[in-house]
Amino acid sequence: MYNIGKTPLLRARNLEDKLGIKKIYLKLEGNNPFRSRYDRLAKTMVSYTLLHGYEAMIVDGNKAFLNSVTALAKESNLTFLAPLKKGEKWKQKSFDENSIINLIEVKKKDISQTIENARLQRNAVSFIHEEIISQLSLISYEEIAVEAIKRYEDEIDTFFYYHENSVIKQAYENAFLKNYINKRNQAPQLYGASYEENNLKESNDISVDKKLVHEALMMLQKLENLKVEESDSVAFAGFIKAYREGKLKTGRHVIVLDTARTKLKIEQLENFTEISKKELLDYVDTYLDRYSDSKQETVEAIEQAIKKGFILIARSEKMIDGVAVIVHMGFQNFIPTYHLAYIGINPNSKGRGIGSELIKEAINLTNGNISLHVDLDNKNAKRLYRKMGFKHVYDRMIYHSED
Repeated sequence: MYNIGKTPLLRARNLEDKLGIKKIYLKLEGNNPFRSRYDRLAKTMVSYTLLHGYEAMIVDGNKAFLNSVTALAKESNLTFLAPLKKGEKWKQKSFDENSIINLIEVKKKDISQTIENARLQRNAVSFIHEEIISQLSLISYEEIAVEAIKRYEDEIDTFFYYHENSVIKQAYENAFLKNYINKRNQAPQLYGASYEENNLKESNDISVDKKLVHEALMMLQKLENLKVEESDSVAFAGFIKAYREGKLKTGRHVIVLDTARTKLKIEQLENFTEISKKELLDYVDTYLDRYSDSKQETVEAIEQAIKKGFILIARSEKMIDGVAVIVHMGFQNFIPTYHLAYIGINPNSKGRGIGSELIKEAINLTNGNISLHVDLDNKNAKRLYRKMGFKHVYDRMIYHSED
């Protein structure tokens, strides 16, 4: 199944400088495969369907959510069915006829029975009822907070999110409560932000107006160079309001952005016309820092990668923020055909998911026939590679003469 979750937790240093407050972290849920936190719920629903032996799933919701569900259902050989009601022409354009339960001509009193008939005929599980969606949502969205907890243990002081519904809040509360029960780590202050017209009444909810949301949107786009939607800006607007009202103390502040992602473009170099060999060498040497090899080794790898392998660069705007050098090993079966010789990320851009995107493209280009080496003490790299599907198979030993 697609690599869903474990999204970047970006240190927003430009926002810190602008606002005059340190340790702002943005949880970029748009770095999921289908660009939103909905991917997490879709994955849980597909897993539930498979666990209980169903062959199809009946799901309704907005376009972004249904796109996630359809992609994951297809990968798992499940049939996807969506109810079609009046005023939902977009579903007819988005899904084929076999994926539609047509309710346009069905009387209101007969809708439930029509869906039930389709469920029985197709051996499907129905996710139309609110109760089951709420249960699975709790499981799915708890992971967002859990990932932040794993990164910083009890060092999170505030946690902001878009208060779309009470299930989201409950999921985050559950995660931090479990962490407190198991480890006695102090839970952060939770703030759910929403528009003023939603009339939120709970003590730690924050109401924001459209003017502040627009200001937040511009800051996220211009200062942190993110692809971001208005709904993401609500959570950040709540953070700005809380800060300006003096509610925030010194500490670590996490803000969940449901669809935000980095403006990243992965390109493959065909020659050294656009970027010279020397420039590439400098990028690799600088970005790998203490894990870099001798220049002679690096040059040889770069030259071989241009001839028979791949060189990938990651750009955000005009800046090169990441480089991956993939060499062809000359074998088809003895060892993996390709080897990820080097992958380096701009130290100022770490946490944006750049490494993950480069590795995804490397896996795609090599059809997964790829290996890599990692230094024994590089724990962060090991964690990333395991997340991306690499397994520790053997230790590499190199002979060194004592002469």
